[in-house]
Amino acid sequence: MPIRDDIKDRVQQATDIVRLIGEQVVLRKKGKEFAGLCPFHDDKNPSMQVSPIKQIYKCFSCGAGGDAFSFVMNYHKMTFPEAIKHLADRAGIEVVEQGAGARDPGAGPSERERLRQANAQVLEFFRALLKHQEHGQAAREYIERRGISPEMVSDFQIGYAPDGWDKLVQTIEHHGWDLAGLEMAGLVSVRDSGGHYDRLRHRLIFPIFDAIGRPIAFGGRKLREEDEPKYLNSPETKLFNKSATLYGLHLAKKPIIDAKTAVIVEGYTDVIACHQGGARNVVATLGTALTGEHVTELRRYAEKVVLIFDADEAGQKAADRAVELFLTGDLDVAIAILPDGLDPADLMAQENGRQQWDDAVDSAQDALTYQFNRLSERLDAAATVTGRQNVADAYLTQLAQLGLARTGALRRALVVQKLSGLLHMGEQAVSDLLQSKTARLSRRPSPADLPLHTSEPGGESGQGSMAQMADDNVGDEVAPAESRRRLKAIELAERQLIGCLIRDNGRFGQVLADGRTFDQAVSPADLMTSDNRRLYQRVYDRLSRGESVVLNSLLGGLAADGEQGLSDIATQADADVDAATGGREDQLGQLLMLASQALLSHRREAQYQQTRQALASSTDTDPDTSDQAQLLRQMIEHRRDNPSPVRIARVNR
Repeated sequence: MPIRDDIKDRVQQATDIVRLIGEQVVLRKKGKEFAGLCPFHDDKNPSMQVSPIKQIYKCFSCGAGGDAFSFVMNYHKMTFPEAIKHLADRAGIEVVEQGAGARDPGAGPSERERLRQANAQVLEFFRALLKHQEHGQAAREYIERRGISPEMVSDFQIGYAPDGWDKLVQTIEHHGWDLAGLEMAGLVSVRDSGGHYDRLRHRLIFPIFDAIGRPIAFGGRKLREEDEPKYLNSPETKLFNKSATLYGLHLAKKPIIDAKTAVIVEGYTDVIACHQGGARNVVATLGTALTGEHVTELRRYAEKVVLIFDADEAGQKAADRAVELFLTGDLDVAIAILPDGLDPADLMAQENGRQQWDDAVDSAQDALTYQFNRLSERLDAAATVTGRQNVADAYLTQLAQLGLARTGALRRALVVQKLSGLLHMGEQAVSDLLQSKTARLSRRPSPADLPLHTSEPGGESGQGSMAQMADDNVGDEVAPAESRRRLKAIELAERQLIGCLIRDNGRFGQVLADGRTFDQAVSPADLMTSDNRRLYQRVYDRLSRGESVVLNSLLGGLAADGEQGLSDIATQADADVDAATGGREDQLGQLLMLASQALLSHRREAQYQQTRQALASSTDTDPDTSDQAQLLRQMIEHRRDNPSPVRIARVNR
């Protein structure tokens, strides 16, 4: 059942959207608003603005926009009921549904909701088992041997999966939990002989959380030497994408934002040891190398990523991957090696472990410098000129394969400059070599590789006829280009008039140049763009009933209805009004007049074109001459009233 409107309003008013978004994205003050990287696309420059006055956000690159509800729904992948309950919990507000207890029996929970419930139930099951005097003893002894403090056990919500094949299955049956939901979550599996069994057995459990602290998966570490594998994780689900998830991010997010640096280690216990030692801006990948999805997630909070690698072959391969991300991204990626080959847990256990950790992180080399140093070592080790040439050639090929062609101009210049010094070659020569290798890798089939067609219908050769076709199409490109320009202008005018009405509801009765009021002259059917028309229909209906339309309230209703596309348009309409009027409320009347004139003028022109087509059609079929005369009179009257081709009026800015 729907949430009561007064509850929606209270939750919305109690939520500071700047604080809400600032917990997920680094925001910087920019005049009266805040700016940050948009989390809804691969944003290179801060293109999202958050308004503390309007309590809305808007990305001027991808178009995403809305209020607190829509941000939570889109960022955290929640339904509207989940989003409002999440925000209500933050604000200490009790959510009451209309007609409490009258849930539609046909509307069951979604797969995501079932997964969330399953993970939440099993999390408490594992945590309770860890505390059990008998069942949790082996797990507690392991925790003690590893030196994990009770505080960390609580913060990371560590648990224990009991020994035996069906302890969880029995608990599910006893409590009547959703067995199919737990099967979807990968926590139980179907036996070949029938029934189910637990997937995680006699393992220390490390719950995996999303960025706001909801359990989405589990990792289990073996407690018996003979058990394999050492670590067993939940499978990927609609909630859990291993290549995009970072262990410990829900606890490390704020420290990462404060330090502007995220440190990445290799495992659960490494993260826990670092947090226990006071280094809380630390996370871990989940058995994968650092991916572009990880970088996209971290760019919301950090300016720099430091990777802690072993000096073994696996560590070197991970370093190569880091170089690729350095080349193709705009996040600084550095590499640090801990002293004496220690892992983070062993280092933090030392008396001055935290200081050594900080020194290693502070002295981390950027990924490119780290790799260049390795190249220098290989060049020095080469005994012959040919050997050095082979090392250099292999490395240039590797750079091309890692995506040098996608690197920005400044970073590419840095690569060329450093290589020039290492190889004792001029920068232009190095640049030419790199371009050659990049071109070779991306080379498409040449004309010689393609089948040869000696003739085509209508011409002596395929080449000649295709050239003629291109010439024939040149004239056709002009009209579509003009049509697209006019369409964009109409879409803008539609958004401007919607934005004006939301900003000042009284303009709904404004008298236009032809003497009609706005509500009489412009109906929803007059809008050409379907989504604009749908949004205007909502505004029009409410204003027609004498109800007020406020942007925040409108966005809340759109979020509740799952209309994110209309939320994007509503926030864009608000931005279009600001852009056209410079934020001056006294310009709203003029802007509404111009936008209305543009829209109505376009409608008249469309009617004129329809009349032309009707006249041409009637001439071809030899209709009654009186019909032709009437159509001709309509065309003449239109051209008399509109002597020049319609142009969208330009708004003074």
